[in-house]
Amino acid sequence: MNLDFLLVSATNIEQESIRASMKVDGTDRPQGRPWHLGSLSGKSVLLIEGGVGQVNTASALTLALTRHEPAVILQFGVGGAYLRSGLRVGDLAVATEEWYGDTGIVTPEGWMDMEQMGFPMLAGRTAVHGKTPEEPLYNRIPLDAARTENIRQCLASGLEAESAHQTVAGSFVTVQQCSGVQSVGDTLAARYDGICENMEGAAAAHVAVANGIPFVEIRGISNRVVDRDLSGWDLPLAIRRCQQAVKLIMEQGVQ
Repeated sequence: MNLDFLLVSATNIEQESIRASMKVDGTDRPQGRPWHLGSLSGKSVLLIEGGVGQVNTASALTLALTRHEPAVILQFGVGGAYLRSGLRVGDLAVATEEWYGDTGIVTPEGWMDMEQMGFPMLAGRTAVHGKTPEEPLYNRIPLDAARTENIRQCLASGLEAESAHQTVAGSFVTVQQCSGVQSVGDTLAARYDGICENMEGAAAAHVAVANGIPFVEIRGISNRVVDRDLSGWDLPLAIRRCQQAVKLIMEQGVQ
């Protein structure tokens, strides 16, 4: 089935408001988590609860793409901001690229990524009709710069006038274990010029790129990456802001 948007978040709490705003035509649980098919702001959508982590996300999206043909995959949820980014709790971040942050080797001499190991995460494709073959992708999954900027501008003009929060575009880092130690976060931020981290984005971007589908990722900042201190977190604010962003994109029809 053709869709305007495939919407995916890791957890139920990150998508409750969006689901409540949808006209739901049907609900399925193909992997034990709900998928809602319907419309939002006049756009046909499939809303997926993908599950936490890269494997859950890749599995859910791959299965969804055997059943549906979305024009855009939009992933959304919360993320932790690296200190060097200047992002604050409640701000919005839009991905310009995704990085597999901890896929590689730690050696006595330092960190080695997948390119240094010689193993691409996505192999280059064979040339078709004389076109230049795509280069293999290692830890970095690049995203469409023009689309990212359109999304950032849409959110900045539509949401920032109503709040003291900002919308920033930059590099996202996907990790298997969240950084609850500031020095670890600082290292990842410096390595990838990252602005925030999450646990699913690179896998979703990987699936989208592998299938030739445009991909957008938005995160509401729930915390800053410091030595773990839950008193500085605000998950409800980050979740609310991110869902507001998704609804605005639906209303504006920005792809």
